[in-house]
Amino acid sequence: MEKWKKLSERMVYKGWRKVIVRKFLLPNGKEAEFDVIKNYDFVTIAAFTKDKEAILVNQFRVGAEREIVSFPEGQIDKGESLEEASARELLEETGYQAEEIIFLKTFHQAYFTQKQHILLAKNCVKVTEQNLDDLELIEVLKMPFNEFRLFIKDKKDERINNNVAAAYLAMEELGWV
Repeated sequence: MEKWKKLSERMVYKGWRKVIVRKFLLPNGKEAEFDVIKNYDFVTIAAFTKDKEAILVNQFRVGAEREIVSFPEGQIDKGESLEEASARELLEETGYQAEEIIFLKTFHQAYFTQKQHILLAKNCVKVTEQNLDDLELIEVLKMPFNEFRLFIKDKKDERINNNVAAAYLAMEELGWV
C-alpha cells in the first residue's frame, strides 16, 4: 500500500480532549481532511483473582449516557512504566493488588492519537479501599470465570465496553481458552 503524506495539522478544539484536523495527500493524488481526537495513552488492566474471578468496574460513561462495565483503565502518568500505571490504576479504582502484571499488546485506534496498552494482572487480592478522583464513581464487580465468558458473549447485554480483546488476550495468556 502506498503511503499517505500529512500536509498539515491544526487544533480546532481544546478541552479535556483535543480535536485536531489533519490534512493528507492520498496515494491517488486527492487531498482530504480528517477530524482526530487527541488524547492520552492509557492502560487497560485485565485483572483476575486466584479463584478465576474477573475484576471489573461499572461506571457511568457520558458518551454512551449509560453505565458500562469494563476492566479497570487509566491514563499513564509522565515517567510511569506500563506496569506501574497498571498497578496504580488497579489499586486506585478497585483496591486490588496483583501478584504479577504482564504486558499483552498495544492497540491503535483509527481516529484517536492515543494508544491502548493491554496488561494482565494475575492473582489479584483486595488490599485496601478504592482511592477515586472526585469525578470517578466506580462500582467494583467480581465475576466468576464462567459467568464472565457468558457476559462477554451475550449479544443482548450492551453493558460491556470494547475490551473483549483484552479479555481474550488475558484468558489466552492464562491458558483458560
